[in-house]
Amino acid sequence: MGSLYNYPTLEEIDAYWSDALSEVPQSVEPVKVEGREVLPNHTYDRHTGAKWLMFQGVDGVKFWCLWQPCGRPGLRKTLIHVPGYGTEVSAHPSLIHAGYNVMHINPRGYCGPKGFANPEWRSPEGGAMVLYRNLDKPEKYGYRFWFQDAVIAIRWLQTQPNVADRFGFFGSSQGGGAALLLGSILANEGIVGAVAADVPYLTNFRLAFEKENRGGYETVLSRLTEDEDQFSKSFRTLGYVDTVAHAPRMNYPVLLTIGADDETCPAYSIYPLYEELPNTRAVVELHGQGHAYTPPFPSLAEMWFRLYL
Repeated sequence: MGSLYNYPTLEEIDAYWSDALSEVPQSVEPVKVEGREVLPNHTYDRHTGAKWLMFQGVDGVKFWCLWQPCGRPGLRKTLIHVPGYGTEVSAHPSLIHAGYNVMHINPRGYCGPKGFANPEWRSPEGGAMVLYRNLDKPEKYGYRFWFQDAVIAIRWLQTQPNVADRFGFFGSSQGGGAALLLGSILANEGIVGAVAADVPYLTNFRLAFEKENRGGYETVLSRLTEDEDQFSKSFRTLGYVDTVAHAPRMNYPVLLTIGADDETCPAYSIYPLYEELPNTRAVVELHGQGHAYTPPFPSLAEMWFRLYL
């Protein structure tokens, strides 16, 4: 790769995220707590005592989490779920009944108890802007704030009773990539137990740039300016949120899934990540599967967490 496509070094990645973590308060309380309202045409499992928790990001943006405690006595393994670019909120009653606590974190206020919100972080077409917001300003990059939001919610979790001190992280698409990155960002804190990533995005921007079929990566790569200095700076920023660049830091069990027919997060982007993972790892390629929440993933993820969390 030429100098235009240089990524930060591992030491620079560590310094960047250490600095971002230093901006997150250690003591966190929700700004607001709400019960789980039943909206028209919505159903949910009443046997789970879920609550909506509002937190405030380091820049003042408020965001919601759906906290789904197991409700059984004693320390419970706790799973953290993060969304795809649909920014939907996901409940996980099957995991609650299996004995896990589950926290769905929805950074940047994209979605909450009243549905989709925060137009400031959406494009005019309604899509999430986090991937390319302030791409040329690493200290103000959208994902820096996004991951800081997630860590704020995790700081609160760490103070709760009946929550074990290691976490499992999981998600699909953006959520899959973000689960991997959260594990890496928090790897030095000893709280990462295992990660399960379904068809993970945020994986291999550099390789996608070389391909004729860039899949979902065209969304951000097409926005890069032709000015060489700006291009180089923006491409370097992507390195701070590329799972391949973080792979050596992922010293915990990682499960990956791949859709054999996935043109958004192509198999070519995910297999190199698998090859770089330094610890226990598994990859499952699903025949005939395009880009979506893959049907086998919840069962695969639960199996993975039972084995390694």
